[in-house]
Amino acid sequence: MHDALAAILLLLCAALLLGILAERLRQTAVLGYLVAGTVVGPGVLGWVQGGESIDALAELGAATLLFSIGTEFSVSRLRALGARTFVAGVLQVMATMAAAMALCMGLGLGTRSAFAVGAIVSLSSTAVVMRLLIEQRSLDSSHGRLSLGVLLTQDLAVVPLVIAVTMSAGGGAPEGPVTLLARTAGGAVLLVTGFLLLVRLVFPRIMRGAAMVRNRELIALFATVCAVGSALGAEAVGLSAALGAFVAGVLLGSSPFAAQVRAEVAPLKTLLLTLFFAAVGLAGDPGWAWANAGMVSGAVAAIVCGKALAAALVCRAVGMPSAVALAAGLCLAQIGEFSFVIAEVARAGGLLGGTAHRLVVTATIGSLALSPFLVSAARRIARMRPPPGAMGPDDADAGAGAPRVVLVGYGPAGRRAFERLRALGCGNVDVIESNPALAAVAVTDGARTHVGDAGRLDVLEHVGIRGADVVAVTTADLDAVRHVTALVRSIAPRTRIVARARYAATVRDMAVAGADRVVDEESIVGERIADDVAPMLRAVPAR
Repeated sequence: MHDALAAILLLLCAALLLGILAERLRQTAVLGYLVAGTVVGPGVLGWVQGGESIDALAELGAATLLFSIGTEFSVSRLRALGARTFVAGVLQVMATMAAAMALCMGLGLGTRSAFAVGAIVSLSSTAVVMRLLIEQRSLDSSHGRLSLGVLLTQDLAVVPLVIAVTMSAGGGAPEGPVTLLARTAGGAVLLVTGFLLLVRLVFPRIMRGAAMVRNRELIALFATVCAVGSALGAEAVGLSAALGAFVAGVLLGSSPFAAQVRAEVAPLKTLLLTLFFAAVGLAGDPGWAWANAGMVSGAVAAIVCGKALAAALVCRAVGMPSAVALAAGLCLAQIGEFSFVIAEVARAGGLLGGTAHRLVVTATIGSLALSPFLVSAARRIARMRPPPGAMGPDDADAGAGAPRVVLVGYGPAGRRAFERLRALGCGNVDVIESNPALAAVAVTDGARTHVGDAGRLDVLEHVGIRGADVVAVTTADLDAVRHVTALVRSIAPRTRIVARARYAATVRDMAVAGADRVVDEESIVGERIADDVAPMLRAVPAR
């Protein structure tokens, strides 16, 4: 136990230091976590050798990764990006898999192992690309929206790919493929049915209970129980634990409480994902990479160039302008975090040997390191002026959407604001409310409602605060208004903010926090009293 805790502490310390260094170098922290595992692992310092405890935590981290993306997954969100992006995503996964399989088989790899490599290479990094696009303010650009649509389609493809690789790894089992498929499908039906009953019947009652409203830590505990329980349930019926966690995430994510669930489990997710990436990095070996520099360089070049070319051709084939297609291809040219999940499944199933797995890890680190430069290049390419008539439908209507308003709080003030906005014809309104009872009222009124604490970064990101035109903070709590206003301003500098101030003395505080307009209750009450007094004075007979 002592050795296991010491190893975990070393991994976390190394991940913290190298994660900070990666950020200072304008790289993703994930790259720092991977390098941290390599540095303290057997390939360099040899301080951490792995072991059952770390492997178990890494597996739990992979399950947490899929659970997290499940809570974010939204069919409506994918549909809003357009059919072309969905088609492009499907074709990109298929084309990249086919090309990688053909290359691997040409190099002498077996069919099942080549299939696993193709599945690994086909996925890009949603977390890394989205962050880089946000930093460069390119998420709402043509190539940014196209990349996002392809990435979401890839996230959707993770589950069937995990199932397919798992089944491929069990190809040598006594039961035939038809029997294995039937057993897997039956287990999936049982798992989904059980969780549907839990989410539809049990979860709402628990979340609306007084204990949950008073102590939000119980929400994190309940969500963790659901995720781990689903992972164990999936293993019990012959499925992947990560797949079970994904199912739990999707079903919880479809509930009105998705934003709050994501916010409350964020600290646990951060810890487990850090350990997961650091544990993957243990397989890295700089000495081996240096001794096989030609093979590693060739693999990285083939992955980056091949993925960029395949994605660009697919995007061009569905009618996107050449510059936009090429820019999106560069954004999608790396291997993503979900690829590690598939790689671990393939290694456990005997599809990837030590050398192949080490090459995959090393090439992934290399492709992630190149991502900031590729996304920057994509931005420059996308700015190239397309020829007349080359602009696609997505570009033509990029700014055609109705202005979007986010209301924080649905008490009397928030409800009145929503009714007034609707009467004025503003129908694109989201409501964030932490009280499930008030959130239920908002849903009844027809508001697009998110249950969660707007003072949490994850909740605001889940709602898509960066895409809001105006945020109105209507809650009465002075400290909450100040905190939410400052948080929104820090992550959405272009968004207009209207904040509520109960007292005139706090108006300046709200403006300093970042509010563009402050509604001063004392002044409004005084004006309203004067408006009501004036008619009464006119009715008083002269003396």
